[in-house]
Amino acid sequence: MADKMIMRLIRFSKHFSGLCRTDCTVYDLDSRTFHGAMFCHNCRHCDFENTHKYGCFEAQRWGGRYIYYCPAGLTFVAAVLCENSGKLDAGLLAGPMLMGEREDFIEKFPLPYAEIPQVEPSAVNDIAEVMAAGLPGGLSGVQYDALLNDMYAARDAQDDYPIGMESQLCDAIEAGDATRARELLNLLLGHIFFGAQGDFSAIKTRVTELMIIISRSAIRGGADIHQIFIINKDYMEEIRAMESLEKLSLWLTGVLDRFMSYVFEFSAVKHSDVVYKIIGFVQRNYMHKITLDDIAAHVYLSRSYVSKIFKEEMECSLTAYINQVRVQKSKVLLSEEMSLTDVAYNVGFEDQSYYTKVFKKATGISPGQYKMKKGMMR
Repeated sequence: MADKMIMRLIRFSKHFSGLCRTDCTVYDLDSRTFHGAMFCHNCRHCDFENTHKYGCFEAQRWGGRYIYYCPAGLTFVAAVLCENSGKLDAGLLAGPMLMGEREDFIEKFPLPYAEIPQVEPSAVNDIAEVMAAGLPGGLSGVQYDALLNDMYAARDAQDDYPIGMESQLCDAIEAGDATRARELLNLLLGHIFFGAQGDFSAIKTRVTELMIIISRSAIRGGADIHQIFIINKDYMEEIRAMESLEKLSLWLTGVLDRFMSYVFEFSAVKHSDVVYKIIGFVQRNYMHKITLDDIAAHVYLSRSYVSKIFKEEMECSLTAYINQVRVQKSKVLLSEEMSLTDVAYNVGFEDQSYYTKVFKKATGISPGQYKMKKGMMR
């Protein structure tokens, strides 16, 4: 990325940080360099670089900005800068922030959370919008010579499409050999581009086939099948909208990089991000009826996948966690002048008998006994 553009982004990040009172860092994805210090540089709970690379990739997929959680439960915002080709160039990262009750974080991770700003969800959304709007427009001067050289090499080496090279590409992806995978991808693109003889519609069809092959290899390599299917749906729409050979080729290279990252880098980060989004949704909606469909729709994943990763990460079911939150919230109301029926209703239980059963299982005493105990303490 050009030094002038990096300096421009760094100046913007400093002003943004001063305005919002939160760290703001520039991440140059080409050089894998962070410009600016962040609270979590030395955090032992997650892989710092992969956490924020994941945020940048998701920001590119979701319209230029993305709110995400690190494995320690801290909130970040990523806004990204892309070249006109669609290549992900740099990210602007704001955070960490606490989007929730400070006590909820301290119980799980003994970090110095007193130093981290606590921000309302609506304000986090505002930060994301302002960050995305403040980034400069696309860059020009895309380097196309290397790709052309690969294309000519492919044409001169063999006129027929090398189907065996696709197998080699799959092997490289599954083995995590990113350098070899990119080399093979460029050679295959060369055969596709010259073989189609300028028919851009035919090229897009062949590239779509190649993308499906890459995605299946990523799944065999260990990427989560649900996540890859979601990404594929977005990519199919992007391919249809492509209007130039140059953009299509660079775009597919980015697709390969992303799939490789989901195979070997992002699993822990992605799961934590989803789990903390679920926790936030429950904390904001515990007083209403919450279904698995509601939660799955909120995080854009399937019901089965949501249940699976939540139980793996939290070591309890979603239903058990929702009941746990409701019981904790009800303890506050039991200290007030409110009937047990009203308490149950206000924390999301549809009948008092079920609330009493859940409360007693969690605390060892009934809500009435707890209420009497609190009354004796006053």
